[in-house]
Amino acid sequence: MKCILLLLENSPVTSVTGPMEIFSLANSLVAREQRMDMQLVSPSGAAVSCLGGLKLSVHDKLKPQQTPDLIVIGAIGHPELRPKDFDPEILGWLRQKHAQGSKIASICTGAFVLAASGLLDDLPATTHWQCASLFQQRFPKVRLCSEAMITQQNGLYCSAGASAYQDMSIRLVRDIFGQDVAQQCAKALLFDADRSGQSQYASFQPHRQHTDELIHSVQNWLDEHFMQDFSMVDLAEKVHLSDRQFKRRFKQAAEESPLAYVQALRIESAKVLLVSSSKPMSEISRIAGYEDMRFFRQLFKRLTSLSPSDYRQKFSLPG
Repeated sequence: MKCILLLLENSPVTSVTGPMEIFSLANSLVAREQRMDMQLVSPSGAAVSCLGGLKLSVHDKLKPQQTPDLIVIGAIGHPELRPKDFDPEILGWLRQKHAQGSKIASICTGAFVLAASGLLDDLPATTHWQCASLFQQRFPKVRLCSEAMITQQNGLYCSAGASAYQDMSIRLVRDIFGQDVAQQCAKALLFDADRSGQSQYASFQPHRQHTDELIHSVQNWLDEHFMQDFSMVDLAEKVHLSDRQFKRRFKQAAEESPLAYVQALRIESAKVLLVSSSKPMSEISRIAGYEDMRFFRQLFKRLTSLSPSDYRQKFSLPG
Protein backbone atom coordinates (compact mmCIF):
# COMPACT_ATOMS: atom_id res chain seq x y z
CA MET A 1 0.00 0.00 0.00
CA LYS A 2 1.66 3.20 -1.18
CA CYS A 3 0.53 6.70 -0.23
CA ILE A 4 1.83 10.03 -1.52
CA LEU A 5 1.03 13.17 0.45
CA LEU A 6 1.30 16.29 -1.71
CA LEU A 7 2.55 19.39 0.09
CA LEU A 8 2.07 22.76 -1.62
CA GLU A 9 3.20 26.27 -0.69
CA ASN A 10 1.37 27.94 2.19
CA SER A 11 -0.02 24.68 3.48
CA PRO A 12 -1.02 24.34 7.15
CA VAL A 13 1.41 21.61 8.22
CA THR A 14 -1.18 19.57 10.11
CA SER A 15 -3.10 18.94 6.89
CA VAL A 16 -0.30 16.57 5.86
CA THR A 17 1.49 15.71 9.12
CA GLY A 18 -1.85 14.99 10.82
CA PRO A 19 -2.87 12.29 8.32
CA MET A 20 0.69 10.90 8.39
CA GLU A 21 0.52 10.48 12.17
CA ILE A 22 -2.87 8.76 12.00
CA PHE A 23 -1.71 6.45 9.19
CA SER A 24 1.42 5.68 11.23
CA LEU A 25 -0.79 4.76 14.18
CA ALA A 26 -2.79 2.43 11.93
CA ASN A 27 0.47 0.91 10.68
CA SER A 28 1.41 0.05 14.26
CA LEU A 29 -1.80 -1.96 14.61
CA VAL A 30 -1.41 -4.22 11.57
CA ALA A 31 1.07 -6.79 10.28
CA ARG A 32 4.18 -5.47 8.56
CA GLU A 33 3.08 -6.64 5.10
CA GLN A 34 -0.18 -4.65 5.46
CA ARG A 35 1.44 -1.36 6.39
CA MET A 36 1.22 1.80 4.34
CA ASP A 37 4.38 3.18 2.76
CA MET A 38 4.14 6.98 2.97
CA GLN A 39 6.04 9.63 1.04
CA LEU A 40 5.73 13.37 1.53
CA VAL A 41 6.36 15.10 -1.78
CA SER A 42 6.43 18.59 -3.27
CA PRO A 43 6.24 19.46 -6.98
CA SER A 44 9.99 20.11 -7.24
CA GLY A 45 11.27 18.09 -4.30
CA ALA A 46 12.36 21.28 -2.52
CA ALA A 47 11.37 22.16 1.04
CA VAL A 48 8.01 23.93 1.27
CA SER A 49 7.21 27.14 3.17
CA CYS A 50 4.11 26.48 5.25
CA LEU A 51 1.77 28.66 7.27
CA GLY A 52 3.42 30.15 10.35
CA GLY A 53 6.81 30.42 8.67
CA LEU A 54 7.73 26.76 9.12
CA LYS A 55 9.72 25.21 6.29
CA LEU A 56 9.07 21.50 5.81
CA SER A 57 11.43 19.12 4.04
CA VAL A 58 9.95 16.41 1.83
CA HIS A 59 11.03 12.92 0.79
CA ASP A 60 10.85 13.42 -2.97
CA LYS A 61 9.34 15.31 -5.88
CA LEU A 62 6.36 14.37 -8.01
CA LYS A 63 7.34 11.71 -10.53
CA PRO A 64 5.22 10.66 -13.50
CA GLN A 65 6.20 7.00 -13.03
CA GLN A 66 4.80 6.87 -9.49
CA THR A 67 1.36 5.27 -9.24
CA PRO A 68 0.40 5.22 -5.56
CA ASP A 69 -2.71 3.55 -4.19
CA LEU A 70 -3.62 6.79 -2.40
CA ILE A 71 -2.82 10.47 -2.93
CA VAL A 72 -3.54 13.00 -0.19
CA ILE A 73 -3.59 16.68 -1.20
CA GLY A 74 -2.80 18.94 1.75
CA ALA A 75 -4.67 22.18 2.40
CA ILE A 76 -3.42 25.31 0.63
CA GLY A 77 -4.40 28.00 3.14
CA HIS A 78 -7.00 30.51 1.97
CA PRO A 79 -7.25 30.26 -1.83
CA GLU A 80 -7.71 34.03 -2.26
CA LEU A 81 -4.20 34.56 -0.87
CA ARG A 82 -2.53 32.60 -3.66
CA PRO A 83 -2.61 32.62 -7.49
CA LYS A 84 -5.91 31.39 -8.88
CA ASP A 85 -4.34 28.99 -11.38
CA PHE A 86 -2.52 25.85 -10.25
CA ASP A 87 0.49 24.24 -11.90
CA PRO A 88 -0.88 22.37 -14.95
CA GLU A 89 1.71 19.62 -14.40
CA ILE A 90 0.25 18.90 -10.95
CA LEU A 91 -3.31 18.86 -12.33
CA GLY A 92 -2.28 16.61 -15.21
CA TRP A 93 -0.49 14.27 -12.79
CA LEU A 94 -3.62 13.98 -10.65
CA ARG A 95 -5.77 13.18 -13.69
CA GLN A 96 -3.26 10.59 -14.89
CA LYS A 97 -2.94 8.88 -11.50
CA HIS A 98 -6.71 8.72 -11.00
CA ALA A 99 -7.10 7.16 -14.46
CA GLN A 100 -4.49 4.58 -13.41
CA GLY A 101 -6.49 3.68 -10.31
CA SER A 102 -5.17 5.92 -7.53
CA LYS A 103 -7.65 7.14 -4.94
CA ILE A 104 -7.30 10.85 -4.21
CA ALA A 105 -8.25 12.64 -1.00
CA SER A 106 -8.18 16.42 -0.52
CA ILE A 107 -7.87 18.00 2.90
CA CYS A 108 -9.73 21.27 3.57
CA THR A 109 -8.88 23.79 0.80
CA GLY A 110 -6.91 21.12 -1.04
CA ALA A 111 -10.30 20.58 -2.68
CA PHE A 112 -9.56 23.65 -4.83
CA VAL A 113 -6.61 21.79 -6.37
CA LEU A 114 -8.62 18.63 -6.93
CA ALA A 115 -11.51 20.60 -8.44
CA ALA A 116 -9.14 22.52 -10.73
CA SER A 117 -8.07 19.18 -12.23
CA GLY A 118 -11.62 18.66 -13.47
CA LEU A 119 -11.92 15.32 -11.70
CA LEU A 120 -14.70 16.58 -9.43
CA ASP A 121 -16.97 17.84 -12.21
CA ASP A 122 -20.54 16.61 -11.58
CA LEU A 123 -19.40 14.93 -8.36
CA PRO A 124 -19.92 15.90 -4.68
CA ALA A 125 -17.23 17.82 -2.82
CA THR A 126 -16.70 19.75 0.39
CA THR A 127 -14.13 22.22 1.71
CA HIS A 128 -13.73 24.68 4.57
CA TRP A 129 -17.04 26.47 5.23
CA GLN A 130 -15.33 29.87 5.00
CA CYS A 131 -14.34 29.14 1.40
CA ALA A 132 -17.60 27.56 0.23
CA SER A 133 -18.86 30.62 -1.65
CA LEU A 134 -15.54 31.10 -3.43
CA PHE A 135 -15.44 27.40 -4.32
CA GLN A 136 -18.90 27.61 -5.90
CA GLN A 137 -17.87 30.64 -7.93
CA ARG A 138 -14.74 28.99 -9.28
CA PHE A 139 -16.10 25.49 -9.82
CA PRO A 140 -19.78 25.67 -10.74
CA LYS A 141 -19.69 22.17 -12.27
CA VAL A 142 -18.87 20.59 -8.89
CA ARG A 143 -21.75 19.64 -6.56
CA LEU A 144 -20.59 21.43 -3.42
CA CYS A 145 -21.95 19.91 -0.20
CA SER A 146 -20.70 22.66 2.10
CA GLU A 147 -22.18 21.17 5.28
CA ALA A 148 -20.60 17.73 4.78
CA MET A 149 -17.53 16.69 6.76
CA ILE A 150 -16.55 14.18 4.06
CA THR A 151 -17.66 13.47 0.51
CA GLN A 152 -16.69 10.43 -1.50
CA GLN A 153 -17.46 9.16 -4.98
CA ASN A 154 -15.47 7.47 -7.75
CA GLY A 155 -12.39 7.13 -5.57
CA LEU A 156 -12.30 10.88 -4.88
CA TYR A 157 -12.57 12.08 -1.27
CA CYS A 158 -12.88 15.62 0.11
CA SER A 159 -12.83 16.70 3.74
CA ALA A 160 -14.20 19.82 5.37
CA GLY A 161 -12.12 22.48 7.09
CA ALA A 162 -9.30 22.43 9.62
CA SER A 163 -9.49 19.46 12.03
CA ALA A 164 -11.66 17.52 9.57
CA TYR A 165 -8.37 15.97 8.43
CA GLN A 166 -8.98 13.66 11.40
CA ASP A 167 -12.38 12.62 10.06
CA MET A 168 -10.86 12.03 6.64
CA SER A 169 -7.89 10.09 7.98
CA ILE A 170 -10.09 7.81 10.11
CA ARG A 171 -12.35 7.22 7.08
CA LEU A 172 -9.35 6.29 4.94
CA VAL A 173 -8.01 4.01 7.68
CA ARG A 174 -11.40 2.30 7.77
CA ASP A 175 -11.50 1.88 3.99
CA ILE A 176 -7.91 0.61 3.82
CA PHE A 177 -7.38 -1.32 7.05
CA GLY A 178 -10.95 -2.09 8.17
CA GLN A 179 -13.44 -0.98 10.80
CA ASP A 180 -11.65 -2.51 13.78
CA VAL A 181 -8.35 -0.68 13.13
CA ALA A 182 -10.24 2.57 12.50
CA GLN A 183 -12.05 2.25 15.83
CA GLN A 184 -8.79 1.57 17.67
CA CYS A 185 -7.23 4.66 16.08
CA ALA A 186 -10.25 6.83 16.96
CA LYS A 187 -10.09 5.75 20.60
CA ALA A 188 -6.33 6.28 20.85
CA LEU A 189 -6.74 9.79 19.38
CA LEU A 190 -9.73 10.64 21.64
CA PHE A 191 -11.59 11.27 18.39
CA ASP A 192 -15.38 11.67 18.38
CA ALA A 193 -16.72 9.93 15.31
CA ASP A 194 -20.20 11.48 15.55
CA ARG A 195 -19.43 14.81 13.85
CA SER A 196 -22.05 14.87 11.13
CA GLY A 197 -21.29 18.20 9.45
CA GLN A 198 -19.76 21.69 9.49
CA SER A 199 -22.92 23.70 10.15
CA GLN A 200 -22.42 23.68 13.92
CA TYR A 201 -18.98 25.27 13.48
CA ALA A 202 -19.79 27.74 10.72
CA SER A 203 -20.41 31.45 11.24
CA PHE A 204 -22.70 33.42 8.98
CA GLN A 205 -20.72 35.55 6.55
CA PRO A 206 -22.97 38.09 4.82
CA HIS A 207 -22.12 38.49 1.15
CA ARG A 208 -21.04 42.10 0.61
CA GLN A 209 -18.88 41.67 -2.50
CA HIS A 210 -21.50 43.09 -4.85
CA THR A 211 -22.13 46.50 -6.43
CA ASP A 212 -25.81 47.03 -5.63
CA GLU A 213 -25.72 50.11 -3.38
CA LEU A 214 -29.43 49.88 -2.62
CA ILE A 215 -29.03 46.36 -1.24
CA HIS A 216 -25.90 47.46 0.64
CA SER A 217 -28.06 50.08 2.34
CA VAL A 218 -30.55 47.40 3.37
CA GLN A 219 -27.75 45.20 4.70
CA ASN A 220 -26.36 48.16 6.67
CA TRP A 221 -29.78 48.77 8.21
CA LEU A 222 -30.18 45.09 9.06
CA ASP A 223 -26.80 45.04 10.80
CA GLU A 224 -28.25 47.45 13.37
CA HIS A 225 -31.94 46.47 13.43
CA PHE A 226 -32.19 42.75 12.62
CA MET A 227 -33.70 41.98 16.04
CA GLN A 228 -36.63 44.34 15.54
CA ASP A 229 -40.13 43.29 14.46
CA PHE A 230 -40.53 43.92 10.73
CA SER A 231 -41.71 42.07 7.63
CA MET A 232 -40.11 41.59 4.23
CA VAL A 233 -42.75 43.97 2.87
CA ASP A 234 -41.50 46.60 5.33
CA LEU A 235 -37.96 46.17 4.00
CA ALA A 236 -39.16 46.48 0.41
CA GLU A 237 -41.01 49.70 1.24
CA LYS A 238 -37.87 51.18 2.79
CA VAL A 239 -36.18 51.08 -0.60
CA HIS A 240 -39.30 51.83 -2.65
CA LEU A 241 -39.53 48.46 -4.39
CA SER A 242 -42.37 46.00 -4.72
CA ASP A 243 -42.13 42.91 -2.53
CA ARG A 244 -41.36 40.75 -5.56
CA GLN A 245 -38.74 43.14 -6.98
CA PHE A 246 -37.05 43.47 -3.61
CA LYS A 247 -36.80 39.72 -2.98
CA ARG A 248 -35.39 39.08 -6.45
CA ARG A 249 -32.88 41.93 -6.27
CA PHE A 250 -31.79 41.10 -2.71
CA LYS A 251 -31.13 37.46 -3.52
CA GLN A 252 -29.24 38.34 -6.68
CA ALA A 253 -26.90 40.64 -4.73
CA ALA A 254 -26.65 38.98 -1.30
CA GLU A 255 -26.92 35.36 -2.48
CA GLU A 256 -29.64 34.72 0.14
CA SER A 257 -33.33 35.45 0.25
CA PRO A 258 -34.14 38.40 2.56
CA LEU A 259 -35.87 36.06 5.02
CA ALA A 260 -32.98 33.59 5.14
CA TYR A 261 -30.54 36.50 5.54
CA VAL A 262 -32.43 37.95 8.52
CA GLN A 263 -32.78 34.52 10.12
CA ALA A 264 -29.04 33.90 9.76
CA LEU A 265 -28.21 37.26 11.37
CA ARG A 266 -30.54 36.55 14.29
CA ILE A 267 -29.24 33.03 14.89
CA GLU A 268 -25.66 34.29 14.70
CA SER A 269 -26.40 36.84 17.42
CA ALA A 270 -28.01 34.10 19.52
CA LYS A 271 -24.90 31.91 19.13
CA VAL A 272 -22.73 34.71 20.50
CA LEU A 273 -25.02 35.20 23.51
CA LEU A 274 -25.20 31.48 24.21
CA VAL A 275 -21.45 31.11 24.63
CA SER A 276 -20.67 34.54 26.13
CA SER A 277 -23.43 34.89 28.70
CA SER A 278 -25.55 32.91 31.13
CA LYS A 279 -28.80 34.49 29.94
CA PRO A 280 -31.76 32.08 29.85
CA MET A 281 -32.91 30.74 26.50
CA SER A 282 -36.15 32.70 26.61
CA GLU A 283 -34.25 35.99 26.94
CA ILE A 284 -31.78 35.11 24.21
CA SER A 285 -34.69 34.20 21.92
CA ARG A 286 -36.31 37.61 22.53
CA ILE A 287 -33.05 39.52 22.06
CA ALA A 288 -32.49 37.72 18.76
CA GLY A 289 -35.94 38.77 17.58
CA TYR A 290 -38.12 35.76 18.34
CA GLU A 291 -40.92 35.80 20.91
CA ASP A 292 -41.87 32.23 20.00
CA MET A 293 -39.35 30.02 21.81
CA ARG A 294 -40.45 26.90 19.98
CA PHE A 295 -39.87 28.49 16.58
CA PHE A 296 -36.50 29.83 17.77
CA ARG A 297 -35.36 26.35 18.84
CA GLN A 298 -36.50 24.78 15.57
CA LEU A 299 -34.80 27.42 13.45
CA PHE A 300 -31.61 27.27 15.51
CA LYS A 301 -31.37 23.51 15.10
CA ARG A 302 -32.12 23.69 11.38
CA LEU A 303 -29.29 26.17 10.81
CA THR A 304 -26.70 24.69 13.18
CA SER A 305 -27.75 21.03 13.56
CA LEU A 306 -27.69 21.56 17.36
CA SER A 307 -30.31 22.73 19.83
CA PRO A 308 -29.50 26.04 21.60
CA SER A 309 -28.72 24.23 24.86
CA ASP A 310 -26.47 21.69 23.09
CA TYR A 311 -24.70 24.53 21.28
CA ARG A 312 -24.04 26.31 24.59
CA GLN A 313 -22.72 23.13 26.16
CA LYS A 314 -20.47 22.32 23.20
CA PHE A 315 -18.91 25.73 22.57
CA SER A 316 -18.84 27.55 25.92
CA LEU A 317 -15.28 27.66 27.16
CA PRO A 318 -14.77 26.41 30.72
CA GLY A 319 -14.37 29.18 33.25
